[in-house]
Amino acid sequence: MSINTDASLARKQVRARAARVSAVLFGGLFVGFLLLVFVFIEYRRAIDWVDHTHKVISTVEDLQSSLSDAESSQRGYLLSQDRDQFASYEQGVARSRALLDRLGVLTADNPVQQDKVKALHALTADRLERMAEVLRQVEDAGLGRAFDMAREGTGAGMMAEIRRTTAAMRAEESQLLARRSRQATILELLMIGYGLLFVTVAGWRGYTTVRRLERDYQAEWAEGQALAAALQENRVLLDEVNHRVKNSLQIVANLLRTQALRHRSPEVREELLESSGRVLAIAEVHRRLYGEGAVYDTVELSDLIRSIAENAIPASGGGGGAGEPTISVAVGTPLAAPVDTAVPVALIVNELLTNSYKHAFPDGRTGTVRLDMEVEGNEVRIDVADDGIGLPDEVASTGGGGFGLNTVRNLTRQIRGRLEIERLTPGTRFLLTFPMRPGKPTRA
Repeated sequence: MSINTDASLARKQVRARAARVSAVLFGGLFVGFLLLVFVFIEYRRAIDWVDHTHKVISTVEDLQSSLSDAESSQRGYLLSQDRDQFASYEQGVARSRALLDRLGVLTADNPVQQDKVKALHALTADRLERMAEVLRQVEDAGLGRAFDMAREGTGAGMMAEIRRTTAAMRAEESQLLARRSRQATILELLMIGYGLLFVTVAGWRGYTTVRRLERDYQAEWAEGQALAAALQENRVLLDEVNHRVKNSLQIVANLLRTQALRHRSPEVREELLESSGRVLAIAEVHRRLYGEGAVYDTVELSDLIRSIAENAIPASGGGGGAGEPTISVAVGTPLAAPVDTAVPVALIVNELLTNSYKHAFPDGRTGTVRLDMEVEGNEVRIDVADDGIGLPDEVASTGGGGFGLNTVRNLTRQIRGRLEIERLTPGTRFLLTFPMRPGKPTRA
């Protein structure tokens, strides 16, 4: 048992140490998880900035393409006077202005690009105004004048300046895109690496925890098997002890009975027989503590009292024969009593019944002895009454009596009970009341 206790203590210490390590580890994992969430948020922000840069570059390219489309549609209209070409020109102009506004919104966070957007606004406005002026000359001065203005090259210079500005904007955004893409890649790798580390550590910790629990379970199972074997061994030993005690008490009772039958003095013979009955009453308690399904710290009191009543019938016969008293037993209430209560109660009942058989019916008188037991709350009441000649007044009132009755009074005090003696007409009544809280039996 000492080895098992030391092993249990060692396992508790290992568990406590493992719990502290686990707490620190999981605390670190939790902090790391928060860092992982922060890195993920930063990664999403970097991705958003990369998408934003792509949008700026795409808008710059769309603006340049839209201005080129408007310029081509204007020339087509001058050459063919096709109204569809004019409609395309107007769509190009409207789209260019919308793209300029969108570009201003997209670069609001970048002062360098904002300066380029302002310059692009001015250049685009001048270029669109120049194209509109050429078209107005068609109506005011004719196609000749419009072609002359187109051939002057002013518009081409404006478009060249617009291309240079948009190229500078694309270069700036390309640098931002490269830097932001690199940052997003680093954050992505960091997030993946830490995620793998988190999963690895958590998986390892879970695996080691399961393994430790499995080892603990196996150790406790083995310890439980050892305890069960020890308990079974103790059960067998306790059975053997109770069996030997019961046998030894029966041997003592038989010796007393044999000695009584061989003794010449009637008084000594009677005392020896009474002592034999007392020993048998104690042996009956131990008999009930032995055997399959026995409860080792409690005895079923009603069956015990019924058995004591049967054994208390005088050896000459009893039980209703001619010239002999009869006994009536009513103890049907099951009640588990601890051993330290059952032994005194068995002796008390034995003494009271023996007293009734011995003194209540002298000279072969017939009569009845009644034994009742009932439970009221936490109190047990045992009532032994006869219709014999009755006790003398001085015995019932002053506490006198022989060895048996004084033994009953001493045992009653031992179980903290009360003994009431009442003279009946005819007979005597003994009422034993004692407290008891029935406990849960402990089985092997």
